[in-house]
Amino acid sequence: MRVSLWLIVLLFLAPAGNSQDGEGVLTLVEAARQAVSRHPDLAAARGDLEAGEARAIGATAPYYPVVTASAGRDTSRSSSDTTGGLTVIRSGTNDLYSAGFQARQRLLDFGQTRSQVVTAEHRIRALQNELEDTLQQTIFEVVQAYFQVQREAAAIEINLDNVRNAEVQLQQALGFWEAGTRARIEVTRAEADVATARLGLIRAENAEKKARLVLGTAMGLAGSVQDRLAQESLAQPDWDAEEAYALARGRRPDLLAADAQVAAARSAVNEAAAQYRPTIDATGSYFWRDDVFPPEQFSWSVGVDLQVPVFNEPALGAAVGEAEANLAATAARRDALALDVNREVGGELLSLREAQESLQAAAVATRAAEESHFLASERYKVGVGSSIEVSEAQRVLVQARSQELQARFDLQIALARLYRSTGTLTLDFLDELVVLRLPPAP
Repeated sequence: MRVSLWLIVLLFLAPAGNSQDGEGVLTLVEAARQAVSRHPDLAAARGDLEAGEARAIGATAPYYPVVTASAGRDTSRSSSDTTGGLTVIRSGTNDLYSAGFQARQRLLDFGQTRSQVVTAEHRIRALQNELEDTLQQTIFEVVQAYFQVQREAAAIEINLDNVRNAEVQLQQALGFWEAGTRARIEVTRAEADVATARLGLIRAENAEKKARLVLGTAMGLAGSVQDRLAQESLAQPDWDAEEAYALARGRRPDLLAADAQVAAARSAVNEAAAQYRPTIDATGSYFWRDDVFPPEQFSWSVGVDLQVPVFNEPALGAAVGEAEANLAATAARRDALALDVNREVGGELLSLREAQESLQAAAVATRAAEESHFLASERYKVGVGSSIEVSEAQRVLVQARSQELQARFDLQIALARLYRSTGTLTLDFLDELVVLRLPPAP
């Protein structure tokens, strides 16, 4: 019974080729790749990164000259005047044409521009890690939804087997009743068991449809996934607890983003303090002005401007104070996140151990329930058992199989959570983690 059930589950989920529009089998890695390529959360994170890169380019603007061109035409007209009782009318139109160029180049600002550029670079690094964090979260949601579909699909097979067993029990009860060896209540109870089993099957099928819709959303699809899913699982890690903590400290993208934000805040303090320092700019201009067009009279100038902030308080002092306070707050948030990361990794390690032990216990319970159901069914066949005994054994068997099934996929989710908590749930790493595994031998 146990071997045949898991073979049915395997045949239902086993791979048969590439997945395209419901014509094949969708692997876990392919599902994750599709999510990475189309999910709007990742598109938004990429947009944030591109905006940050544009701001970083803008921060380098003082390194480059600023050149402006201008051109214009001014028209004036004289008015009448009265002198000694006589009105003198002066009329005529005067035109003035002008055109020219102006240029300014920052020569020295004693670290102001450099601080702006460094701050922008650190913020880019933070955005890059935030993008990676969004990517890993997207992959995790795909993994979680993928295994949920697998679990619900396997639950359908368990409920199908329950329906078949209940129908066999009904046929036996009908035979006994027609032979006059059992009361009508036996048939009625068996019919109720069949109805209950079919209700469980309906719920399992609906749960599988909902899980496919969740998987489609995780992959960035507007609808549900119609492909069959490959019978895959995640490999268990080969590192201990200390290595897990070290991995998290070195690879968690949200923690790396927080480190970059601290560095950016520290650079922002230098940027604010640099406003106390002078700046030196080179300037130049060349203009044409004349009352004819094109103008022929010209003038030019070159020079050097020195600007020294003599007094600009409390603006400059407040800017430095704000930057220092932001640095302290950012560093504190980073430290709080580091504590959360340690707690999360420790909790996921404990959850993994619990899932492993729960699976072992559930497997033992399933074997016991299968044996109990077999004995109750055989006793009923020979007329020494009761339908109540068979119904109870069948209920316990379905419950045990469902618990074992839940434990199997709880283990997969626990592994995914552990890899997510250590910052290792990337596409490349996922490709190495996924293994094709048959159901265990009885």
